[in-house]
Amino acid sequence: MKLRGRIPTYLLPMMCMVTAPGAATEHETAVQSADAAAEASADNPAIEAEALQIFKRMADYLAAAKAFSYHSESSYDVVQASGMKVEFGASRNVLVSRPNQLRMDSERRDGMRGELIFDGRKIWAVDPDENVYATADQPGGLDETIDFLVVELRVKAPMADLLEPDLYERVTKKLTGALDLGEKVVSGVVCDHLLMSNDYTDFQLWITTGDQPMLKRIVITYKEEPGEPQYRAQFRDWDMAPENVRARLDFRPPDGAERIRFYVPAMNPEQADQS
Repeated sequence: MKLRGRIPTYLLPMMCMVTAPGAATEHETAVQSADAAAEASADNPAIEAEALQIFKRMADYLAAAKAFSYHSESSYDVVQASGMKVEFGASRNVLVSRPNQLRMDSERRDGMRGELIFDGRKIWAVDPDENVYATADQPGGLDETIDFLVVELRVKAPMADLLEPDLYERVTKKLTGALDLGEKVVSGVVCDHLLMSNDYTDFQLWITTGDQPMLKRIVITYKEEPGEPQYRAQFRDWDMAPENVRARLDFRPPDGAERIRFYVPAMNPEQADQS
């Protein structure tokens, strides 16, 4: 059921790979230095230096880009009361322009579409099928804006870290394991297959080999959640020099569009305790 007059925040899927239960609802900002993570690999045989190096190459490559875009196909499990799992999913086109701009166009498998834009001044959320939009002041750069969406609007964010310039520090924080599983082929592309873990999640990464190390696939298992649900995403069409960035991020409400409010679902007591 849609709530006319308020845009539900479930229409605003972001893309935290490594956070605690509520990994889909909380965004940590504390970081650990790369040196500390490297030292951990020497102290813990379950953390392989080669796995950290492969991941760091990808993180540094992304961090060096002033702008980039990609397409993703994602799916996630919803565990039913019976213990059975139902898979839901969405496709997304994402454009990032640092330090403070983003556009994400998404379509869920049930056909519902959503648009999310950070233009550097405002956050815009659009339901193009209903021709309605909501807007709020943008609190700062990408990291501050993502934190605002996750904490204040409770937007789920299983891949928000991918957009951050400190991706390596965020993901390697509190690692308990990091293994290089060798080269594998994903959709015809040779990739390094990594397995990483912390106290709350196991996550597998497939990163393309060569001088342009990009994330090709990820599988996250929330092992502390009932039923151990998974989030999966496949990536393609990476572009590290996207065209027409300014025009694509210059949002204007469509003709006849109605401005409405964000709808933020109430927290249950367990979520309130964690906030």
